[in-house]
Amino acid sequence: MDNDIPTRPDQYTWTGPCKYMSKAQRACDLCRFRKSACQIDSTPPCRLCRVNAQPCEFTNRVVRKKRRTLHHEPSSSPNLNTTNADNNGLIHESLHMESVVQPQDLSVTQMTGDSPNGASPSIDDTMFCFDLHRGYEDPQPPVPEGGRDHAIMEELMLSIYEGQGLPHPESHPVPGQVSLDNHASMNLQLCGLTGDMDPYVLRHYRFDAKSEFAFSKLAIRTVQDTGVPVQFLLSKPDLRNAPTEGSLKLSHMVGPDIGERLIQLFLRFVNPQFPILSNNGCPNALSAPTHLLAAIYLITQPFTTFDDYLCIELVYSPPSRKSLFEIAWRDLNDALLAPTIQSLQAALILLLYPPTNPLLLESTMKWTLLGITVSMAQTLGLHLDPTSWNLPTEEINTRRRLSWAVFAVDKWLASSFGRPTHISRNDWMVTELNLSDIEYGDLTDSASSYVIEFSKLTTILDDVLTGLYALRAVSAISKDFRLTMSRAYPFMEILTAWHANLPSSLAMEQKLEGSPTADGSASLHLAYQSVKILILRALLRPFNNPHHLVTESERGNEWFAARTQIRKIASAEADAALNLVSSLRPEHYQAFWAPWSKTSFACIMNLLFLLAVTVFEQDKGAHMTSLEEYKQRRESLDRGRTIFRLHAKSLDMIRFALLRIDAVFWIGWERVLGFA
Repeated sequence: MDNDIPTRPDQYTWTGPCKYMSKAQRACDLCRFRKSACQIDSTPPCRLCRVNAQPCEFTNRVVRKKRRTLHHEPSSSPNLNTTNADNNGLIHESLHMESVVQPQDLSVTQMTGDSPNGASPSIDDTMFCFDLHRGYEDPQPPVPEGGRDHAIMEELMLSIYEGQGLPHPESHPVPGQVSLDNHASMNLQLCGLTGDMDPYVLRHYRFDAKSEFAFSKLAIRTVQDTGVPVQFLLSKPDLRNAPTEGSLKLSHMVGPDIGERLIQLFLRFVNPQFPILSNNGCPNALSAPTHLLAAIYLITQPFTTFDDYLCIELVYSPPSRKSLFEIAWRDLNDALLAPTIQSLQAALILLLYPPTNPLLLESTMKWTLLGITVSMAQTLGLHLDPTSWNLPTEEINTRRRLSWAVFAVDKWLASSFGRPTHISRNDWMVTELNLSDIEYGDLTDSASSYVIEFSKLTTILDDVLTGLYALRAVSAISKDFRLTMSRAYPFMEILTAWHANLPSSLAMEQKLEGSPTADGSASLHLAYQSVKILILRALLRPFNNPHHLVTESERGNEWFAARTQIRKIASAEADAALNLVSSLRPEHYQAFWAPWSKTSFACIMNLLFLLAVTVFEQDKGAHMTSLEEYKQRRESLDRGRTIFRLHAKSLDMIRFALLRIDAVFWIGWERVLGFA
């Protein structure tokens, strides 16, 4: 291993036990004090002085020791080979130590030549090393007692710049904030408050101009010292420069010229709704991670007709979606050991990719991937708010957008799959975005407003899921209509106020001049309808519980009045949702639709179905009134099936909702429900 340690270019070749410098090549003051090799690559400063950001100095007077006759017992003096053993040990540890060493602040103590307890002075073995060509070497002062860790630390830091550790710092650091996520060849993970590296201890470290404290193959990067300290552990990964099988296959399937066009389609159709990529840091088709490129190429396949070149180039032989997904999935799994921002972006895109089969949800795979995505985000510290961090503004905005994207995808997929959410708002700081987080200034008012309004709607959805659909909430309110109404009505008022305050650029009305591009506003209105339906389903629960027989005393005027009022509101909402689907236009079809839109369409048919089959429950006395209402609900259900059939031809996502309700009629209404 010693052969890997660089030496001076002008050093003599020496094969003896010690290496020396002539007086013209004497060590600088700092290296002599630390007993470290003074290694100068070409011109000063040496490597140790470069680490400590100071110039090499040769001002200290050389104090030579006089030889003394050894007349005490060997036990009274250290072993003559101690120094050599220590030096070799330092070199060995600098190359192999991977654990974090915490250096101690040392004060220089008075050093004498006498050994403790009145014993005779120790003999420095360097006095016996002599080179015929170079004469005696000036002995270096001994390391003070207790300073061994400091000497080890210096050697470890030197090993960093031997290609064993962190990248070499710039001689003149660029002023301003230093990037964290774009750190060259470094992995990062958050130092948590309850972990083995206490941020309140780390905040006392003496960080350099880049807010880093370097160890052998690790470094601590601080980004916030005020309030709750925030630090990241940086480590150097095992670099694999050879292209992987997935990257070779992807480059064969999609050339870089086509890849760049697909990336631009992503920025045009997907990014305005879910700002995952940054315009300033847009991935390059030649150098971006394979899983990120494959995910982008996969999700942009439906939009190739909007590119003048791809509409012809890929019309007969488009890239296989199955192959693209397999490449993205496998390469993403390989990156899980050391996740990066690019890995998280790829995972989010795969979660947003609608299933290839329009009749499936792919809930199992996506739910597993969602758990992995949330874990990666927490490892990268995306659950924290970076607004006050010592990072470039663009990087702060990117982190905030990705943090919100993970939060939003978690809430909407949890609602779509009927699962508990992974994220609690108590442990996630960025739940809404504002205009300062949106960096691209060339977007229309509709595109920029979409993200802001959708983030607000996502917060309302989170409140609804927590207050009305959490397991403990359902257990407490599902049988109590009064308690259910007291919890649900405030959510309904907030949701109605949000919809009333939507900007005119997101309205569904036909634009007089026509819409030259795809319009994503319809998916926002559909999401609003789905949240409203969730509230209504919770309100209907106490009245549609066959296992909870309502007694005559409970079924008073208040009970009937509440039931009638809620069913009227639900019926009006179902009709409004059908009108929304009826108003869809070609520019809406061509926009990006998130995968949970499948469930949103299905919820409309589910509400129509629920209102029809629960007409007769708990209301046996008013048979004629119930029969009339039942006919109205059946007509609305049949109308809904007709509308969905018409629009399913243009939007495949609607076929899933149509399949759910058509299956009941295919089996038979009476066989499924027990009455004709």
